[in-house]
Amino acid sequence: MPRRLDTLDAMPSAADFYELYWNRRPFLVRGAIPAEDIDALISADELAGLSMEDAPQSRMVKSAGDHKNWSCRFGPFMQDDFATVGETDWSLLVQNVEQFHPDTAELLRHFTFAPRWLMDDIMISYSATGGSIGPHIDSYHVFLVQGQGRRRWRVGREPIRDEIYVEGVDFKLLKHGFEGDTFEVNCGDVLYLPPRFGHEGTTLGNAMTFSVGFLGPKTSDLLIGYGQYLSQFEDLDQRYVGEGLTNDSAGFTIDLNALASVRERMTRPFDAKAFAAWLVEFFTESSHDDFGNYVEREDPMAVGVFTDALKDGAYLIKPPFVKFVLTANSAGEFHLGFDRHSFALANDLLPVIQAFMKERPVCASQHPELFQNPGAFALLYELFNHEALEFTP
Repeated sequence: MPRRLDTLDAMPSAADFYELYWNRRPFLVRGAIPAEDIDALISADELAGLSMEDAPQSRMVKSAGDHKNWSCRFGPFMQDDFATVGETDWSLLVQNVEQFHPDTAELLRHFTFAPRWLMDDIMISYSATGGSIGPHIDSYHVFLVQGQGRRRWRVGREPIRDEIYVEGVDFKLLKHGFEGDTFEVNCGDVLYLPPRFGHEGTTLGNAMTFSVGFLGPKTSDLLIGYGQYLSQFEDLDQRYVGEGLTNDSAGFTIDLNALASVRERMTRPFDAKAFAAWLVEFFTESSHDDFGNYVEREDPMAVGVFTDALKDGAYLIKPPFVKFVLTANSAGEFHLGFDRHSFALANDLLPVIQAFMKERPVCASQHPELFQNPGAFALLYELFNHEALEFTP
């Protein structure tokens, strides 16, 4: 029998999260995000202003009693769009807000137990009373953080496998309903939804919801991505020459031995050291065209100035919106990924990088190894000048 929604008093530990909830079932945490942290997030007026710019991806959904009459428009929007949309039954959604509003990225600090290397973006919706995007499912994991206002949610108790969508609508709206739990959320509440769990939210008074999404790639994306990476290395991208063929493969027949040989040739590169280096690059590629291009600062800091700042006690920190990915290959060598680049990581720098990944400030007095390894120091300097690290105020 399907379980009812779990309501927790606090965010789960990492062990409980992966054992009980990740890819398994939703949960609700009351008052998980303190009011002062909510107050620091982007405001409704700022969100509307962001939706008028070219770079952010935004859309406006107008709901109606009959799902066939719902509409969806895409930004950037104009001031008149907000003046004429009405007082009720509409929602504005803006993606990748953590990249445009650093204070909103601070919300990510509350989700250290989740796989940050799979984090896609923070999408924010502002909804007028009655606003909704209807009953739907997502292909990703999401934490729905309630900001200002209240919302009523209906959440399914089982994943939906054979969904049917309403025709003639510019977004995926479930045609048939689903059974589930109905409840209201208030400011600071957090709802976790695994992929394919039906859900529908309706705004009770003007409200904002912050959606922290974790999206994995398709198998085809992984294969295409690694194939393109291998094409840069002649020793890893050798041509199949039909080694080991016998007369059983004469003519137009691929025999079982040949089939196995081709499969082995395709899988062999996944055992190479290059796979780990590529993987951290792949998972730091942004879904937004304007990010993930490894751009140097407009005003790079000279190495001497950078060195002196650290010697004088300055602290470095990784902003929450910057994605690092760390892994080790089969030989135990560490690779750090940032902005579609990978870096071989010296073991003595590992504690420093791990501190950065926890968004902790780092100074030279705490980590004298910063200056003991020239290569490690050069990496920090390069990361800083490519805006992966910042000095704390």
